[in-house]
Formats: sequence, C-alpha cells, structure tokens
Amino acid sequence: MQISSHISRMKESATLAVAAKAAALKTAGKPVIGFGVGEPDFDTPANIREVAKQAIDKGMTRYAPTPGDKASREAVAKKLRDENGIACRAEDITLTVGAKHAIYMALRVIIEPGAGDEVILPTPAWVSYKPLIELAGAACVEVPSSVATNFKMTAAQLQSAITPRTRAIVLNSPSNPCGTVYTVKEFAALIDVLAKHPHVTVISDEIYEKLIYPEIEAGLKHVSPGADARLAERTITINGMSKAYAMTGWRVGYLAAPGKNGVLAKELIKLQGQMTNSIPSFIMPAVVEALTNCAASVETMRQSFAARAELVYTLLSGIKRLNVCKSTGAFYSFPEIHACMGLQTTAGRVIDSAQAFAEALLEETFVAVVPGEDFGECARSNIRVSFACSEANIREGFARLEKFVNSLA
Repeated sequence: MQISSHISRMKESATLAVAAKAAALKTAGKPVIGFGVGEPDFDTPANIREVAKQAIDKGMTRYAPTPGDKASREAVAKKLRDENGIACRAEDITLTVGAKHAIYMALRVIIEPGAGDEVILPTPAWVSYKPLIELAGAACVEVPSSVATNFKMTAAQLQSAITPRTRAIVLNSPSNPCGTVYTVKEFAALIDVLAKHPHVTVISDEIYEKLIYPEIEAGLKHVSPGADARLAERTITINGMSKAYAMTGWRVGYLAAPGKNGVLAKELIKLQGQMTNSIPSFIMPAVVEALTNCAASVETMRQSFAARAELVYTLLSGIKRLNVCKSTGAFYSFPEIHACMGLQTTAGRVIDSAQAFAEALLEETFVAVVPGEDFGECARSNIRVSFACSEANIREGFARLEKFVNSLA
C-alpha cells in the first residue's frame, strides 16, 4: 500500500513518544518520574463531570449542530467578550475536537497549497505547530529566541520575518514549551507591527491563558490580539478546556473567527462538517458549566501551578551546567543544556544532542523529559520539563536530574 509522502515525512509527536516510552518502563516496574506530558494532574472539577452525566441521562446522545449547540457557542462568545475583550457572536464560534484540531482547521482554511504561502512561527514552539503548518500546505518560517531573551520574539524580528508571501502567524502566550508570557507592552509592540500588514492572519493559541503567574512577575496579564480593533477581523482565537479546567481527555477546543460577514466562520464550519461533525452532544452542557461556574476551581489549580513554577526555578537554577529562565505561565520550564554537550554519562553514552540527553536520563535514571529538537531549530540544546505533577515528584525527579548532570564527564 502506498503511503502519502506528506504523512511519511511527518514526525511522530515528540511528547507522545516520550510518554509512551516512559509508560513502557513504568509497566516493567521501573520507578519512572514523568516530566514529559503537558497534562494537569488534577481531576476535572466535580460539577463539570456531574453536568455531563446528567446530559447523558437526559438523552443528549444524538447528533448536534456541527459547530456546537446555541447554548455552548453563546457561553464561549460571552466569555470572549467579557474576559478577553473580543467582539464576537455565537455565530462566530466553533467547538472543535480539541484545540489541536482547531489550529489545523484554521490553517487549512486560509492556506493555499502550492502557492508558496508562509506561516511565521516564533520558536521554541509546541511540537505540533510546524507539522500542522506543513500539512496545511505552507512553509514554516521560524523566528528564533533563547533563554537570553526569555524566549520572546521582538517586534524587530517579526517585522523582518514578514514578506508578501506571509499568510499567517501563530502566537502562543503563555508558551508551550517555554512557560514564558509576553508582557502587555511586549504584546503591544507585536500588534503594532501586525497592524501594518493587513495580509497577515493572526492565529492566537490561548490555551494557557488562565495559567499566568503575577506572583512571579508582577503586572502580568493575558492579552488577546483579537481584542485590538486593527486585528479583530483577521484574528482567529483558539482556546479549549484541557489545561485550565483539567479536561484533557474530553477533547474540547474552540475557535472564534469574527471576520467580515461571518465568511471565515462559515468556511470553518463547512470544513469541520466534512471532518468530525460536532463534539459529543452531552459534553456541550459541561462546556457551559466550566465557563460559568468553575472560577474557584481554576484559581485553586492556578495557585498550585504558580507555587510549583517557583519551586522548579529554584531547583533548576541550582543545577550547574543548566541555564534556565523563570516560568511565568503554563506549566513548563525549558532549560538549556548546552554545557552538557560532548560529555559522557557513567554508562559511557556521549551527550551530543538534546535527544541523547533525554534518552540517557530516562534509561539511566528513569526521569522523562522531552528533547528540544522538535520545538524548533533554536531549541536543539534544550529540554522541556512539565511540572504538572506533585511537589514530591518534582523534588525527587530533579534530585535525580542534578545527580545525572553532575556525573557527566
């Protein structure tokens, strides 16, 4: 059977590959501590679960409108208007099978395959952005950053990256994998650049918006590009329930496309109708419940992640040979391991890449991290650490990490 070249060239998700290997070792009885998967270690709040169960009992198990029912779309639209300042209607909203699906659909609707379209991607960036951009038929233009710049793209870098072929830019703040957040001033500078280029669509992935830590960097707050009148009609805002509401397995994302005359929203709905149709109908009332009655639960989880972020920075910054910046959002840290390159483990393995570092760390100390290669060309000397786990695991896992790093020679 012939396999599509598009698919055969595509890499497996690095995060899922690490998770699978860690799970296999754990099944074999090894004492694995996993910092690989970006999944909250909290259960979905009880009231959300209860509403979904009630919906099933009421018979909400049939087909629903492709973009979601009226109540769930209106709840999302109201949230975006009230919390994000985005002028949108229920008709502009589509509920999707996770935010990843929303990102792919957004790209697929605006990209013309074979036309030489480019999509700007500030890196390091989530491992799936580049494959999704390429699957949609565009070239990915990486704009690199580093620990020295707190993993943030500057306005000057953005201006230099835009060409007549630029079709879109993908923005993600708070950042996966870096855990950093653009300040209001920094975001304003990027928006000013984008306002000068009306041919560029903004895809804003805001999945971590509720996980921001002003306790660590004073004055931080979330910024939605779609709230700026100059960008409003060419911004696709993407979000979902997975991270803030601990609903990863529910697979609920959403997007808002308030473009002129609802044209973009209609095209997105048309595409989804040929791919997945709607999300499960009995989940829709749970979405409404999450958006309207879960602020306290979300804040409790946010505070826990903020405390872990401070602990993670304290522990990682104390490990010689690692270079790290503070995580001010999401639940990731992205330490640089350049000083470990060329050294050997006690088992004789040469650390010549982030991949080699991660493999040796897992196989020799049973600590799982994600190597940086698939987060962008600039991330080849980094590893991603997810602190969506207990404080006890963080302390034990980082003790093993420190011992491993110090043993390299």
